[in-house]
Amino acid sequence: MEIRLREDLEPDIDFYYRVQFEIYDEPYLIWDRETWEAIAAACGIYRIEVDGRYAGDVVLENRRKGTKYIADFSILPEYQGKGVGMGVMEQLKRKERRLTAVTRKETLPFFLKAGFLLKRTMKNYYFPGVEGYGIEYNAYGQR
Repeated sequence: MEIRLREDLEPDIDFYYRVQFEIYDEPYLIWDRETWEAIAAACGIYRIEVDGRYAGDVVLENRRKGTKYIADFSILPEYQGKGVGMGVMEQLKRKERRLTAVTRKETLPFFLKAGFLLKRTMKNYYFPGVEGYGIEYNAYGQR
Protein backbone atom coordinates (compact mmCIF):
# COMPACT_ATOMS: atom_id res chain seq x y z
CA MET A 1 0.00 0.00 0.00
CA GLU A 2 1.50 3.32 -1.11
CA ILE A 3 0.49 6.27 1.09
CA ARG A 4 1.15 9.71 -0.35
CA LEU A 5 0.54 13.21 1.00
CA ARG A 6 0.20 15.67 -1.87
CA GLU A 7 -0.49 19.40 -1.68
CA ASP A 8 -3.65 20.34 -3.58
CA LEU A 9 -2.68 23.62 -5.24
CA GLU A 10 -6.10 24.13 -6.84
CA PRO A 11 -8.55 22.60 -4.35
CA ASP A 12 -12.08 21.84 -5.53
CA ILE A 13 -14.13 23.35 -2.70
CA ASP A 14 -17.27 21.45 -3.69
CA PHE A 15 -15.37 18.15 -3.54
CA TYR A 16 -14.01 18.77 -0.04
CA TYR A 17 -17.37 20.07 1.16
CA ARG A 18 -19.15 16.89 -0.09
CA VAL A 19 -16.57 14.32 1.04
CA GLN A 20 -16.60 15.50 4.67
CA PHE A 21 -20.11 14.04 4.99
CA GLU A 22 -18.60 10.60 4.30
CA ILE A 23 -16.05 11.09 7.08
CA TYR A 24 -17.86 12.82 9.94
CA ASP A 25 -21.01 11.64 11.67
CA GLU A 26 -21.13 14.53 14.15
CA PRO A 27 -22.82 17.63 12.68
CA TYR A 28 -20.66 20.02 14.74
CA LEU A 29 -17.58 18.82 12.81
CA ILE A 30 -19.00 19.68 9.38
CA TRP A 31 -17.77 22.91 7.77
CA ASP A 32 -20.14 24.82 5.53
CA ARG A 33 -19.12 25.73 1.97
CA GLU A 34 -18.12 29.29 2.97
CA THR A 35 -15.81 27.92 5.66
CA TRP A 36 -14.16 25.67 3.06
CA GLU A 37 -13.62 28.71 0.84
CA ALA A 38 -11.97 30.60 3.71
CA ILE A 39 -9.84 27.57 4.61
CA ALA A 40 -8.66 27.15 1.02
CA ALA A 41 -7.67 30.83 0.89
CA ALA A 42 -5.74 30.78 4.18
CA CYS A 43 -4.39 27.23 4.56
CA GLY A 44 -2.59 24.48 2.71
CA ILE A 45 -4.80 21.54 1.76
CA TYR A 46 -3.07 18.20 1.32
CA ARG A 47 -4.70 15.15 -0.24
CA ILE A 48 -4.06 11.79 1.34
CA GLU A 49 -3.79 9.21 -1.44
CA VAL A 50 -3.55 5.44 -1.07
CA ASP A 51 -2.42 3.66 -4.22
CA GLY A 52 -3.36 6.79 -6.19
CA ARG A 53 -6.91 7.08 -4.81
CA TYR A 54 -8.25 9.84 -2.54
CA ALA A 55 -8.33 8.59 1.06
CA GLY A 56 -8.63 11.82 3.05
CA ASP A 57 -7.05 15.20 3.64
CA VAL A 58 -4.94 17.30 5.95
CA VAL A 59 -5.43 21.06 6.30
CA LEU A 60 -2.45 23.02 7.66
CA GLU A 61 -2.47 26.63 8.82
CA ASN A 62 0.70 28.68 9.41
CA ARG A 63 1.18 29.73 13.02
CA ARG A 64 3.87 31.56 14.94
CA LYS A 65 7.50 30.45 15.07
CA GLY A 66 7.26 28.03 12.17
CA THR A 67 4.47 25.99 13.76
CA LYS A 68 1.76 24.44 11.60
CA TYR A 69 -1.72 24.03 13.03
CA ILE A 70 -3.57 20.92 11.86
CA ALA A 71 -7.00 22.41 11.18
CA ASP A 72 -8.29 19.11 9.79
CA PHE A 73 -7.01 15.55 9.55
CA SER A 74 -9.63 13.36 7.87
CA ILE A 75 -9.52 9.82 6.55
CA LEU A 76 -12.35 8.09 4.72
CA PRO A 77 -13.86 5.27 6.81
CA GLU A 78 -12.69 2.51 4.45
CA TYR A 79 -9.05 3.54 5.07
CA GLN A 80 -9.30 3.95 8.85
CA GLY A 81 -7.60 1.41 11.10
CA LYS A 82 -5.19 0.29 8.36
CA GLY A 83 -2.13 2.37 9.21
CA VAL A 84 -2.92 5.14 6.74
CA GLY A 85 -3.23 7.83 9.41
CA MET A 86 0.06 6.90 11.07
CA GLY A 87 1.78 6.75 7.68
CA VAL A 88 0.52 10.25 6.89
CA MET A 89 1.54 11.49 10.34
CA GLU A 90 5.10 10.25 9.83
CA GLN A 91 5.27 12.12 6.51
CA LEU A 92 3.88 15.26 8.18
CA LYS A 93 6.43 15.07 11.00
CA ARG A 94 9.29 14.84 8.48
CA LYS A 95 7.90 17.81 6.53
CA GLU A 96 6.88 20.04 9.46
CA ARG A 97 9.00 20.04 12.60
CA ARG A 98 6.42 21.74 14.82
CA LEU A 99 2.75 20.77 14.73
CA THR A 100 -0.17 21.68 16.94
CA ALA A 101 -3.87 20.84 16.88
CA VAL A 102 -7.04 20.54 18.88
CA THR A 103 -8.60 17.10 18.82
CA ARG A 104 -11.47 15.13 20.32
CA LYS A 105 -11.46 12.37 22.92
CA GLU A 106 -11.99 9.76 20.19
CA THR A 107 -8.87 10.75 18.25
CA LEU A 108 -6.61 11.81 21.14
CA PRO A 109 -5.02 8.31 21.54
CA PHE A 110 -3.97 8.35 17.87
CA PHE A 111 -2.13 11.66 18.28
CA LEU A 112 -0.50 10.61 21.55
CA LYS A 113 0.73 7.40 19.89
CA ALA A 114 2.12 9.55 17.05
CA GLY A 115 4.30 11.48 19.52
CA PHE A 116 2.14 14.49 20.37
CA LEU A 117 1.89 15.76 23.93
CA LEU A 118 -1.37 16.81 25.57
CA LYS A 119 -1.02 20.49 26.52
CA ARG A 120 -4.51 21.45 27.72
CA THR A 121 -8.16 20.42 27.90
CA MET A 122 -10.85 22.87 26.81
CA LYS A 123 -14.39 22.30 28.06
CA ASN A 124 -17.24 22.62 25.54
CA TYR A 125 -14.76 23.37 22.75
CA TYR A 126 -16.58 21.68 19.89
CA PHE A 127 -20.10 21.59 21.25
CA PRO A 128 -21.70 21.65 24.71
CA GLY A 129 -20.35 18.62 26.52
CA VAL A 130 -17.64 17.91 23.92
CA GLU A 131 -14.14 18.83 25.09
CA GLY A 132 -11.21 19.75 22.91
CA TYR A 133 -7.68 18.62 23.65
CA GLY A 134 -4.80 20.92 22.72
CA ILE A 135 -1.86 18.84 21.52
CA GLU A 136 1.64 19.62 20.27
CA TYR A 137 4.50 17.90 18.47
CA ASN A 138 7.95 19.47 18.44
CA ALA A 139 10.73 17.60 16.65
CA TYR A 140 13.29 19.89 18.32
CA GLY A 141 12.36 18.60 21.76
CA GLN A 142 9.06 18.49 23.56
CA ARG A 143 8.36 21.20 26.11
